[in-house]
Amino acid sequence: MEPTKNLTRKLLDLMQETGYPLVQHNGQRRYGPPPDWVGPPPQKGCEVFIGNLPREIFEDELVPIFATVGKIYEMRLMMDFSGSNRGYAFVTYTSRSEAYRATRELNHHEIRPGKHIGVVKSVDNCRLFVGNIPKTKSKEEVYEELSNRVTGIVDVILYKNAYDRKLNRGFAFVEFTSHRAAAMARRALIPGCVKLWNEDVMVDWAEPEPDIDDEQMKTVKVLYVRNFLIKTTPDAIQSVFEAAINAKIQRIKKIYDYAFIHFYEREHAELAMRLLQNSEIDGSNIEIRWAKPVVRELYRIQKLNKGNAKFNNTLDFSQTLLLYKQHLEKKEYAKSLKEDEGIGSACAGSVCGSPTEVKPPEYKRMDTRYPLAPAKLDSMCKRYMWAPPSYEYQKHIDVGGTEVWIAKVELPYVGLPLLTVPRCVGPLVTRACVSMQQAQIEAAEAALHTIKVLRADVIQRSTMTAVQHVYPSMLPQMPNCVPYPAVYPSQPPTIPVTLPTLWRAV
Repeated sequence: MEPTKNLTRKLLDLMQETGYPLVQHNGQRRYGPPPDWVGPPPQKGCEVFIGNLPREIFEDELVPIFATVGKIYEMRLMMDFSGSNRGYAFVTYTSRSEAYRATRELNHHEIRPGKHIGVVKSVDNCRLFVGNIPKTKSKEEVYEELSNRVTGIVDVILYKNAYDRKLNRGFAFVEFTSHRAAAMARRALIPGCVKLWNEDVMVDWAEPEPDIDDEQMKTVKVLYVRNFLIKTTPDAIQSVFEAAINAKIQRIKKIYDYAFIHFYEREHAELAMRLLQNSEIDGSNIEIRWAKPVVRELYRIQKLNKGNAKFNNTLDFSQTLLLYKQHLEKKEYAKSLKEDEGIGSACAGSVCGSPTEVKPPEYKRMDTRYPLAPAKLDSMCKRYMWAPPSYEYQKHIDVGGTEVWIAKVELPYVGLPLLTVPRCVGPLVTRACVSMQQAQIEAAEAALHTIKVLRADVIQRSTMTAVQHVYPSMLPQMPNCVPYPAVYPSQPPTIPVTLPTLWRAV
């Protein structure tokens, strides 16, 4: 009891000395914001994550340490039921530079003899990816439809089709006011349970954009420009930009409908952004932003994992052939990744796993479904903490000499909330398919259908159990029978029920 009193006294002294409020809610204790703070919270990128904390350390020791590198806006210490901390915390500073200083100076800090803490930048992701959007919908229509379901939307980023500006590409990035608002929206838009425009949409976290230090961004001399038409040539872009700044441009690399423009001087890039933002080139309004430097090895791995972004599965067969021909003529595929300038948007180079080979037009409908079924199955397994699906593929030659593929999928662990007793589902075998991608789609759809059947069976059994009432007999009493008197308790028995306390860290 004495240690608890000492801790309470220390925390009260801290609050009185600094003027910061200290409130415990939802499994965490919030210290802040400052009493003199006016305006909105600090911008994104001001939060750091603290790990490997001793369980008996609290704000009275942490605040003085982390206040040495900058002004604390808020500290969130995750708390356990027993009253000790859970080993980690978050600190939000008033500026990004202070957060970077904390990661440099306090990472591996020895907070107790032999105890070193870890301090890294927090991934404060406020953006969701929404896929399978009808391609005829505008940005305003997507914003309105989503606003009817979730709150906290700041912006909707909807990319137009490079060949037909009246259509979108079938997906959007939705920016929210905070990570918490994005997390709540992701929970509300569960695939398979919520339909938008009578369609099953795919909702997941967008890949976070690289978080670059402000000082490093001030040295960038490359612009990322998007919304070009496919027919717009690099020479046409170069002539427009050189005429605007009245100086030579170092080089231009145009990929699909966006381009990276390299300047010799930072001042020339700033001037081009100021003069040409939202200007029209070949009948299309362009958008300009600074390109973000990337770590080459990470970008190489990202491209290998996600496929060739130059083949977007929103293109039809003729458009894909045109793009394929253009890149073959320019020998784009012989170039090294060393020529990749950086990242200009969450879309550039990160379109969901599109296959690299060109397919005949009869498979166009199949390819538009490609990201949905496997991604929905994978998302369901992650959400319910099941083991990920396991795929196996076999290639055969049929009697006509055609190459066919058969896929087998198995769910090693399916448990709560679907099954109270976990079990393995599968293996489920598909029919012969014309490609490995089609086989994967059909395997994932078979697994989803099996889960749907299991869910219906569970609901039916629970409903039958719930409605098993006992009714008095309606048959007339036989004259030669003596009824046995039924004995009922004067008061029904009381069943004790304990409701768990739910804690959630945001």
